[in-house]
Amino acid sequence: MAYVLGIDIGGTHVTAAASRLVDGAWKRPAPIRLRGDTDEAPAVLHVGPDGGLTVGDPAERGPVLRPGVVAREFAGRIGADAPVLLRGERWSPQRLTAIVARRVTDLIRSREGDLPVRVVLAHPATFTAHHVSALRAALADVGLAAEPLPEPVLAAEGHAARGGKGAPALAVLTVGGTGYEASVVTRTNPITYVVRATRTGAHQIGGADLDEALAQHALEQLRKEIGALDPADERELRILHDLRAECRYTREQLSHADEAEIILPLHPGEIRLTVTRTQLDQLIRPLLDHPAATLARVVASAGVPPHHLGGILLTGGVAHTPLLATLVTGHLPGVTALPPGGHTLVAEGAAAVAAQLAAGLHDSPPPGGRGRAVWEPEPGQEPSVLPAPAPGNRAPLPDPPPRPPVKISTPDLPGRRRTRKNSTHIS
Repeated sequence: MAYVLGIDIGGTHVTAAASRLVDGAWKRPAPIRLRGDTDEAPAVLHVGPDGGLTVGDPAERGPVLRPGVVAREFAGRIGADAPVLLRGERWSPQRLTAIVARRVTDLIRSREGDLPVRVVLAHPATFTAHHVSALRAALADVGLAAEPLPEPVLAAEGHAARGGKGAPALAVLTVGGTGYEASVVTRTNPITYVVRATRTGAHQIGGADLDEALAQHALEQLRKEIGALDPADERELRILHDLRAECRYTREQLSHADEAEIILPLHPGEIRLTVTRTQLDQLIRPLLDHPAATLARVVASAGVPPHHLGGILLTGGVAHTPLLATLVTGHLPGVTALPPGGHTLVAEGAAAVAAQLAAGLHDSPPPGGRGRAVWEPEPGQEPSVLPAPAPGNRAPLPDPPPRPPVKISTPDLPGRRRTRKNSTHIS
């Protein structure tokens, strides 16, 4: 069955979605499970002793003590001059990002038995032409034909694909694992979204910062039970690692529960710390107020009156935190916070645009000589498509240095295993 693919590589995790061709029509995009029982996988690359790269987080099996063997948070550094050093080898952030995108595509190809008709890859709206050009070159180097497009535009497309009502303008706030981006997107005609204004904060705030605030709170309680911890001790380093992983799980639980437990297995026994949503809100309010205030400034700079906004679209891993919606509507009174898009919305929007490209709503023909299909919008959905970059606008880039072999395996990445009764597994 023919399908198209949308990929979103964030600071900490990667998500994907697909739209399938059924009876000549492209259907509503759906998230793809990238490992076990979850629809996200770590956006992490690990260099093995032989120099080969594999995708996945070795910290899921315990803390990584040796530096220089794991690459994280590289997608937001695309186009930067500083390379990532892995076992003494220099890797550009865009090449690492392209390898993850290729890994996801190959994983899904192994399941589907064929390549996707089109692939759309999300990138931050703050990227310049240089950033996008560097990403295009890296994708070509790993043999992946993908179209990079701005995240907030794809978030708006994902909202429409889910049946959201069309609006002349939307405010989009993405708060991911390591940072945030505030944007305003508008329609210039019935079938095109564009970024009207975008900004990131001087101090990047993400889910990891919220987890750290909760971990510090828990650590104060933990010291009362086991005393001071020595970060240089491997066993105690493991306790600290487990604490941060557990705090992320607890924070996510508090998005829909009034209280949750932080559980740490020790020897002997375990420690359980109860945290309420009120306590969490007190800890993270100063952090989340930064992106909320930045979004209000972006709306003002975009020249779009707040009453013309169709709503505030919250995306990313922190989107379901109730406090975030409260803060953004406080800074933009009278504007409605739409139902949270969550961490797969951008990938779904990327798949929706990929389907529009494959359906022939775009000037570029589908690859591989495939015939055009009919785009069938879901009820309440408006088809929209973005113009392709002009051909030949790639900036010249130096040839990359020789690289170690890239290992791209096809089995699913391991999923989260969590036992609440006796112990906690790292996720």
